[in-house]
Amino acid sequence: MSYKFEKISDVEYQVSVGAKKGMRVPLKIYANETLLQKMTQDKTIEQGLNVATLPGIYKYSIILPDGHEGYGFSIGGVAGFDLGEGVVSPGGVGYDINCLSGDSLVLHEYGYRLPIKEFLNSWSRERVACVSFERGAKPTEVIRFIRIRPNCRVFRVETSSGMKIIATEDHPFLTRRGMVPLREVGYEDVAVYPFEGVPYENSESISIVTEDDIKRLKVPGRKDLLISELKRRGLLPLKSNNSKFPYLLKLMGFILGDGTLLYTEKSHAVWFFARVEDLEDIRDDILRLGFRPSKIYSRARRHRFKTKYSEYSFTTLEHSIKVCSRSFISLMAAMGIPLGNKASQNYTLPEWLFKLPLWQKRLFLAAFFGAELSKPKTVTGHPFIFYMPVLSQNKKKGYEGAGVKFLKQIALLLGEFGVKVKKMTMEPEAVVGKGEAPSTRLRLILSGSPENLSKLWSTVGFEYNREKKHLANVAVHYLKLKTRVVKTRKKAELVALAMRNKGMSNTTIYESLESEYVNRRFIERSLYEERKNLPRVPLSFLSFEDFLESATEGLGKTGAVWDRVVKKEEILFNEEVYDFTVKDDAHNFIANGFVVSNCGVRLLTTNLNVGDVKPVLRELLDEIFRNVPSGLGSEGKLRMSFEELDNAVKEGVGWAIRRGYGWKEDSEFIEENGCLRGADPSKVSVNAKRRGLPQLGSLGSGNHFLEIDAVERIMDEEVARGFGIERVGQIVVLIHTGSRGYGHQICSDYLKTMEAASRKYDIWLPDRELAAVPVESPEARDYFAAMACAVNYAFLNRQIITHWVRESFAKVFAGEASEFGLNILYDVAHNIAKIEDHKVNGERKMVVVHRKGATRSFPPGSEHIPLKYRSYGQPVLIPGSMGSASWVLVGTEKAMEASFGSTAHGAGRMLSRHEAMRRFTSRQIRGMLEERGVYIRVADMNLVAEEAPGAYKDPDLVVDVTHRANISRKVARLIPLGVVKG
Repeated sequence: MSYKFEKISDVEYQVSVGAKKGMRVPLKIYANETLLQKMTQDKTIEQGLNVATLPGIYKYSIILPDGHEGYGFSIGGVAGFDLGEGVVSPGGVGYDINCLSGDSLVLHEYGYRLPIKEFLNSWSRERVACVSFERGAKPTEVIRFIRIRPNCRVFRVETSSGMKIIATEDHPFLTRRGMVPLREVGYEDVAVYPFEGVPYENSESISIVTEDDIKRLKVPGRKDLLISELKRRGLLPLKSNNSKFPYLLKLMGFILGDGTLLYTEKSHAVWFFARVEDLEDIRDDILRLGFRPSKIYSRARRHRFKTKYSEYSFTTLEHSIKVCSRSFISLMAAMGIPLGNKASQNYTLPEWLFKLPLWQKRLFLAAFFGAELSKPKTVTGHPFIFYMPVLSQNKKKGYEGAGVKFLKQIALLLGEFGVKVKKMTMEPEAVVGKGEAPSTRLRLILSGSPENLSKLWSTVGFEYNREKKHLANVAVHYLKLKTRVVKTRKKAELVALAMRNKGMSNTTIYESLESEYVNRRFIERSLYEERKNLPRVPLSFLSFEDFLESATEGLGKTGAVWDRVVKKEEILFNEEVYDFTVKDDAHNFIANGFVVSNCGVRLLTTNLNVGDVKPVLRELLDEIFRNVPSGLGSEGKLRMSFEELDNAVKEGVGWAIRRGYGWKEDSEFIEENGCLRGADPSKVSVNAKRRGLPQLGSLGSGNHFLEIDAVERIMDEEVARGFGIERVGQIVVLIHTGSRGYGHQICSDYLKTMEAASRKYDIWLPDRELAAVPVESPEARDYFAAMACAVNYAFLNRQIITHWVRESFAKVFAGEASEFGLNILYDVAHNIAKIEDHKVNGERKMVVVHRKGATRSFPPGSEHIPLKYRSYGQPVLIPGSMGSASWVLVGTEKAMEASFGSTAHGAGRMLSRHEAMRRFTSRQIRGMLEERGVYIRVADMNLVAEEAPGAYKDPDLVVDVTHRANISRKVARLIPLGVVKG
């Protein structure tokens, strides 16, 4: 989309109110022509305009020169909001876009699979399946569809059951630790949903019910009124492409099993009999059709009947609902459901059912099976083997023929799914009810082979029966693993025979082939006893009952099971990636079967020169690399409890200093003295704490790094001396990292909370990613309290790393750390929302300032900066990319007026991580850096290319814009000598 940019100066542009519907303030962009052109190539400008529509925004929506596309807000975005009428948004502090490959198959609510990219034109009308801990798999609306080029690493993942998926490194996967970004998922359990469904297919529209069909019904009353009512509801004429037809198919299937249609002069109702939780699902679908179901009725019911084997009498608690609409009853009858007692009527399936696409046939069968097909269960005394599924029908004398034809039709439909029938049986006079004529029991028995059961339960499955659906899902997973074990044993048998034929000794064979499921006794029998059939699973294999407990631990009866990641590899991926935002509170969906932060920078000064460090640079970097944990999913060396972590984030840096991880004066040179007030760990989720607990004191990966830099140029000698930068060639240490998984999870959690709350407060959003709530709302207060914990975690993280850097210098230079300076020049957050005092329209106001990928740039005299620097202004630290220049600048009065005291925070990404890896190799980058005299230590050499200097904007260009716009002024330029990276 093109926008009209008004040029204010060579480094300042503006887009006026009116460029986008709902804008309350203009968009201001700090950039030169080159940087502005780059911003127009993604959603940076559009996101800035969206922010300009938010309630209570003051002055401008601002994009700084390092701006690029983010989640909701652009990275490098700043906005200030009124304390009373404004909002707070997690997307304005820091959040990542996370996506899947376009061919990822998403499970629709109707049980079909469709590649996520094919939802492009229909997503707003669709509902997909999500996993709810209260209701198992349930439908949810899609409220946002995302399609972008990946700007981060992409992985291919495979599990022990053979499930595969391609996703970006930030895409959350459900693990036993909670939702975890893929980059942090190791060889561990992830939640999968074994039901696969069937592929989606379009088909010609088929006529199901016409006006003439209603007229032919033998029911009392005026047919013209029935026809009029059905037309009003959009249900007549009824065709197979009607959006409500899938729900009618499911209800039809269930009624043919556990329902009854009554329509007489005295009574008219459709009754459904099921468990309470299943009746809730039925009620939901009836409501979607526009009809009103009754409440759930419950009554104790005595049953008494006899078979040729025995007489039975028992009492059950029966639950039911009914629909009394005559038009609904008539429609169901016209679709082919008999009125009255089904056992004493001749009926078969309607011809139109056989013309439907497979996914619609599945809906009918699955609902019918939810009522009538036996549930998955193992044979008594054989804990690894399942009973053959049985479908039973009782028919009164004279109606058996129609019953046989009906079951043959069911068998014919099953054949289209590749499901095989073993046999059909007929047992005359099998059941005699009280005061009733005997009934013949017809049984359709399905094949019990593992392959057949897997096809049945994974492609057809069950609807309107949560228990059967759950058991079937776990059974499918169990059978997959069981089949793999059997194949492993069969392979071992063949290899053992081949090794013996080559003359190898038994001892050699045993040693080569023994494994978890192949023991010595099995190998002996393979060698000396001819086995005619496939081997069985060993006795050490879990019974289904035990597996049911272990594979669903913590997942309840959701239908999801734990499956282990056995392969995870980074891949080159240059295609678009996709994602959904869903409405349900569970905030997940099922793709390929998978149930799919505060950052900142610190600068230390030293009294060392380049000549002091160069001779020992490699030794120094190696020592820092050993002391400071770095890399993907890296864990710190601290060991602490949840309670200790809570205390630490409440106290901030003071907690670390009291425990010897710093010097008393350190806190004076950290934003907010290293502790943002208001932190309340009770507002932080267990998942966030679980992720943050092991990572405190670690560098992490991505664009986080630690550098040994040298001062290359000094532009403002007075300010530089005031900051402790005294000469060219002086050594400084730059630490760039944040709140790790702790902060990311907090942002993830509150984004979900605020998506729901935005609707509650009736806040119009041009983009769901901007989910926001009023500043003074309970949700906002909770978020501020949790965000303060994340900010303090980041301060703590950099403080502990500082301690280990000091220890490394002390060891390499054989002295006390204080002998070499190593004082904190400043530490400032890059992603934060804070309440600050600013001048708006000539008046002082308290403003909620969102800085996302931006840093404070307060002027001389501000009480919010260290006393030592107050006459100069706040130090501004802008790290470059790995191996490029970094900068020290100083805050200005102009920044307070123009950008809420904010300036750029870094170089700003220009290429996606994938594109960087396509253009550069890690070996090339390492060679280039070493040619410049830059030594690098990295946890994973393969990741160097994605953080190549060429993947980012030129930091000198970004800094030049901020300097010329006077929102921060140049003080000193730093160049790297050595880099430690994750």
